[in-house]
Amino acid sequence: MRNLFYHSWDSAKECIQKSEGIMVTAGSVEEHGFHLPLGTDIILTHAFAEAVCEKENLYYYPCITYGQVWSAKEFEGTISISPDCLREYCLQAVESVLRVCPRRVILYSFHNGNHKVMEEVMRELTDRGLGGNVFHIKNAGIEKKAQHILTSPVWNGSVWHAGELETSLMLYAAEELVDMEAATAEFPPVPFFYGKKPVPWKKFLKSGAFGDAACATREKGEALFRLICRELEEQVRCIKGEENNG
Repeated sequence: MRNLFYHSWDSAKECIQKSEGIMVTAGSVEEHGFHLPLGTDIILTHAFAEAVCEKENLYYYPCITYGQVWSAKEFEGTISISPDCLREYCLQAVESVLRVCPRRVILYSFHNGNHKVMEEVMRELTDRGLGGNVFHIKNAGIEKKAQHILTSPVWNGSVWHAGELETSLMLYAAEELVDMEAATAEFPPVPFFYGKKPVPWKKFLKSGAFGDAACATREKGEALFRLICRELEEQVRCIKGEENNG
C-alpha cells in the first residue's frame, strides 16, 4: 500500500525518507455526466498514483479533495475552489512534506484544471528557495497518444471530459461505480467565443459529458491505463535521471 493515509506517523517518516520520493496529489469533486461519480478524478488520480509509486518506489498522499473547476461549477453537486485558495493549500501541504526531508516531491493530478495552480506552486517554492527537489508530472495530450485505442472522436479535438476515454478508465479502475445505462453521446456545437473567453459548460452542454461515453469499454480502459502509467513512469525516470546527471 503506497498511500500514506494508511501508514502510522513513524512508518510514514521511514517511507518519506528512504523511498525515491513522495507524490502530493490533487483531485476534484465535479460533475462527470450522468454515468460517472463526482469523485472520478480522485479515484483515477489515486489509481495512477498507486501504480506509478509501486513501480518507481515512491509513496503518495491522498488527494487534496477539492480543485479548480470553474468550467463545470454550474452543474449541481460540483465544488469549485478558487485558484488562490488551492494554491495556498498545495503550498502548505508541500512544505509539510519537505520538513521530513524526502529525496524529491512530485505533484500530480489527473484533473487538468489543477495543473496551472501546480505550476504556480512550483514557481512560489522556487522563489522561496525550496523548489530544488519539487517536480510536476501530468498526462498532457493523452487524447492524441490514445487515438489507436479510442473509437470515437474527442470533442473539439481535445476535450475528453467524461467521454469515451475517461469512462473507459473508470470501467477498468472502478467498474462498480459506472452506470453505462446512463452514458450519453453528446457533441454540442462549439460556442463562437469558446477558447477566446471563458464559457461555462452548462451553457451549451446538457449531460456534462463530452463525446461518446456510450462506446467506452473496460478493455479500452485497461489499454489506456497502461499507456498513461508508462507516460507517467517515464516522466518520473526522467526526473531521476536529470537529478543524477546534474
